[in-house]
Amino acid sequence: MDLNELNESQRKAVTFNGKHLLVLAGAGTGKTKTIISRAAFLISKGINPSKIQILTFTKRAASEIVTRVKSSLDENQAHTLNGSTFHSWCNQLLTKFPNLFGTKSFTIIDQDDQVSIMKIVCGKNSIQFEDLRIKAQQLIDLYSFARNTKRNLTDTIRLKLFNNLDDETTNKKIEEIKPQLEVIFRGYELKKKERRYLDYDDMLLVVAIRLQKDEQARKIISSQYEHILVDEMQDTNPLQWDLLNPFQNICHLFCVGDDAQSIYSFRGADFKNVHSFKERVENSEVYILEDNYRSTQEILDISNWLLKKSTINYNKELKSVRGKGFEPVISNVENEWEEAHWISDKIIKNYTHNSKIYKDHLVLSRSQFYTRTLQAVFIQKKIPYVTYGGRKFMESAHIKDLISALRVVNNIDDEIAWVRFLTFWEGIGEIKAARYIGQILDLNNIEDCIGWLETVILEKDGAIISDVIKTIYKNKTDLKQAVNQCYELMKDRLSKKYKQDWDNKRRPDFPVLGLLADNYSTLGEFITECTLDNSTSINNSPTLANSTIDESENKDHVIISTIHSAKGLESDICFVLNVSPKAFPSPWTLGNQDEIEEERRVLYVALTRAKNELFITRNINSIHAERKFTEEVPEQEKIGEEESKERELIQEQYFLNGLPDYMTEQITIERFKREMKDIEKPNTIDLSTGLDFS
Repeated sequence: MDLNELNESQRKAVTFNGKHLLVLAGAGTGKTKTIISRAAFLISKGINPSKIQILTFTKRAASEIVTRVKSSLDENQAHTLNGSTFHSWCNQLLTKFPNLFGTKSFTIIDQDDQVSIMKIVCGKNSIQFEDLRIKAQQLIDLYSFARNTKRNLTDTIRLKLFNNLDDETTNKKIEEIKPQLEVIFRGYELKKKERRYLDYDDMLLVVAIRLQKDEQARKIISSQYEHILVDEMQDTNPLQWDLLNPFQNICHLFCVGDDAQSIYSFRGADFKNVHSFKERVENSEVYILEDNYRSTQEILDISNWLLKKSTINYNKELKSVRGKGFEPVISNVENEWEEAHWISDKIIKNYTHNSKIYKDHLVLSRSQFYTRTLQAVFIQKKIPYVTYGGRKFMESAHIKDLISALRVVNNIDDEIAWVRFLTFWEGIGEIKAARYIGQILDLNNIEDCIGWLETVILEKDGAIISDVIKTIYKNKTDLKQAVNQCYELMKDRLSKKYKQDWDNKRRPDFPVLGLLADNYSTLGEFITECTLDNSTSINNSPTLANSTIDESENKDHVIISTIHSAKGLESDICFVLNVSPKAFPSPWTLGNQDEIEEERRVLYVALTRAKNELFITRNINSIHAERKFTEEVPEQEKIGEEESKERELIQEQYFLNGLPDYMTEQITIERFKREMKDIEKPNTIDLSTGLDFS
């Protein structure tokens, strides 16, 4: 390998000769290159590749690192190098040393198996399960989160079920449900033990506990490894730390990560595994990589400023190797439609006039549901795109409910769609639906079906079921009309079924579905293309669906991503949506400094995705509303002391407060409101009739 390809800081880390090292690699500083070079360096110095273990969080990342190490060395030098995820590594250890870990004849179960076992346990403890009213999958998630974060059951319940509230009412509820959860979780553990099952978390726990408690185990494993290289260290959770901790005394740890990019606490990740590395690991050092190869200095200036405003000392300041560039732009907009049109117009102009392609553009948002309007405008303007992160639009339950009605009109023999459509209505269960479907499948066409429905099934939830089918059939050549009228007939039932998040999350999706349908000429085309898995064969179709990076990385389209799905992404031009008060930070985090600081890191990750141009949008009304509120004391008195304090706190903690004017260019978009100015000197009114009297 050629060390001359590395900068001074990277070279210093790669050639480190001490016991343990943490490399704090800021955004765009060559983190992956450094860990690849470290592995290659160790092998070139005579370390047996089989004694090097590389740990990552995805199989793809592990494979990429190993492949690139091998390409930098002689073909036979690194053939035994092992790169894997934490879980696959532990599985290798359990398989190789079944007697040591006591796992002989145990079976590894996947998440579907876990849910099945939990359902069996809940059936045997029906009293506790019925009182809880928590689904089996949610119970598994709760159980797994507690184990991965090493929280006790009380704290886990408080955090995951009660949003970390600590008051008398919440404490009473926790006291009521904790014994019921304990019965179910103990039953789940007993069932696993009886059937000799290990779930994914067990794999890590068994290895970690054995290494912590058993000197013989540490001795045996120490003979297997000399160096452990950990990628994305900031994403490790307390359980994974327990797994790594014994290796302090077994071999060398080389960990690469960035505490400023730790944004997955909801999955159990603990940024202290990076931030407190030196205190936790004896004989360790910390090196910092600050030379950024991705972004221009202007983009890094605003990112550095954001971190400096934190209560946490990150001790890093990124410097651009590429030098100066464009000033970041803050675009103040009045609403989401204005924001969406401004972004789409800019992308189209870049594409038609500035020699840019669609994939030069990346749009980042806190959540995918916020981007519904943007996606609708992209569809209207025929801008190809894919979405990363969040639930796929066409896989959402409420969308699938309506689509099921379209499907049965398109194909009367679509039994799966009939099951969903009929059981959607209150009062029709699976048994009754099966009886109806048996008769429907004997009919010849959709017209006969409509007639049969009119005689058999009457009004449900304010709608006559046959009318739903009839209106779709009537408008099958006007799909937007078909979707919109179908929604009106199903709306009451939909709002009852999804009442918890109807207004905020689900209801706004249906106008978007109508816009989407308007792009297709036939019902069959619309249904087929929109329900294809990941839209892999319709890359340029205007569908609201996901695409994987593997399958679409060579296609030309804009990427719309949640920020949490954007790590590893970068783009020439980046738009970060709705960086407004009440969004950064979210009101849900107020009063919790740890959560507020994670919100800051989320924004930091978003800003550092941009290579050349960074555009930040925010709602100008929310800015003005909060400023006006804090300036008008009488108005504060009207709405009550509690809300007054909350709104003041929202304004005080807004992340862009105090941003120096010289760091950004600010513009205000007024797409729908053009102020027209009259001429200064008045004309004499012209009252001629225009009538020819000749």
